[in-house]
Amino acid sequence: MSSSLRDTALELGYTDARPVTGHPFEVWHDRLRSIPFGKSFSFEHDPAKISGWPVEEITIWVAVSPTPPIEDWPEDCGEISSFYIHSQKRISRFTTWARAAEASGYEIKRDVTLPARAAAIRAGLGVHGLNGLMLTPGYGSYVDITYLLLHAAPPPDARGPENDLSAGCGNCGDCIKACPTGAVSENGVDALVCLRNYMNHPEQLPREDYSKMKKRILGCDNCQRVCPKNAALKREPPPADMIDALKLENLLNQPDIDLMLKYIEPAQLNKTNIKAHAILAAANTGRCDLLAEVEKFIGKDDIVRDKFARWASERLREQ
Repeated sequence: MSSSLRDTALELGYTDARPVTGHPFEVWHDRLRSIPFGKSFSFEHDPAKISGWPVEEITIWVAVSPTPPIEDWPEDCGEISSFYIHSQKRISRFTTWARAAEASGYEIKRDVTLPARAAAIRAGLGVHGLNGLMLTPGYGSYVDITYLLLHAAPPPDARGPENDLSAGCGNCGDCIKACPTGAVSENGVDALVCLRNYMNHPEQLPREDYSKMKKRILGCDNCQRVCPKNAALKREPPPADMIDALKLENLLNQPDIDLMLKYIEPAQLNKTNIKAHAILAAANTGRCDLLAEVEKFIGKDDIVRDKFARWASERLREQ
C-alpha cells in the first residue's frame, strides 16, 4: 500500500513523494523559537499531539511539485509570484491524493498544520536555504510541499528525526543582498519584516518601505531570483488570461477575483489588500495616468488605502 501512495503522487504531477516518521520536529521548533516571528507562530511541531495518535502509529507522506518561476509581467501590470499562480493546482492535487489514500484504507488527519518544509527536509527532498526556503535538486526553491498525515505504522524506508539537520545551501549571501527590507540575514529570515508578511498586514508596512513594494500585488521573489540554485531554471510566461486582470487600472477599479480564483487559492486573495497594493504599484511605476484612480481612495473609510493613496498622490504629482 505504501508504494501505491507514491505511485499516485507521481501520477498527479508530484516529482517525488517519501514517507517520514511522526516524531516531533524539534530542530525546526528550536530554530523557530529563536527568531522574533517564531514566538507567535502557530504551527504544531509534534504530529502525535496534533493527531492524538501514538508516534509509532504515524506516517507522514511528503511530496513536492514544481512551481516554475514566471517571466516578468508586462510593464502596465502588477506582479504575482509563481507560488501563488500555482496554488489552486496545489489544492486540487492534494485533494485528489488525499482521497486516493482514503480509498486505499488509510485514515487521514485533515486540516492540520505541521511544518511542511521540516518534514520535506527529514524526507531528504531538499536542504534548508538561508532565505528560509527549501532547495531541491532540479527545481531549486521553486517547489510546493504537500504532506499527508496518516494513521499508519511507518514503512521500513521512512526517515526519522536523525535526518532533520540539513547541510544547508552554502550561504553565498546573495539572498541577503537582494532582500528589499533586510529580512534575510546570516541568522536566517525575520518574516515579520518580509514584504510578503506586509502583504498580509499592509497596515504594518512602514512608510519608508512603500517604494520597496514596487509593483508587487502578491508575493516577492527577490531572494529566489538571485539564488544560484535557481539560475538554470526556465521561466514560464504569465498566464495569458491573467495579464489583463493584472493591469493596474483594472486592479484599482474592479479586480477580477473570479478569474484569479482559477489560479490562486481563495485564502490568498483579499480584494481590499489587492487594491491597496495596486495603489502603491501605480506610484512606484510612475503611472500618472492613474492619478485620478488613486486619489479616489483618499478620505474613504479604509484607513490603509487612504494612507497609501495620499502617499501615492504626492509621489505622482511630483513627477
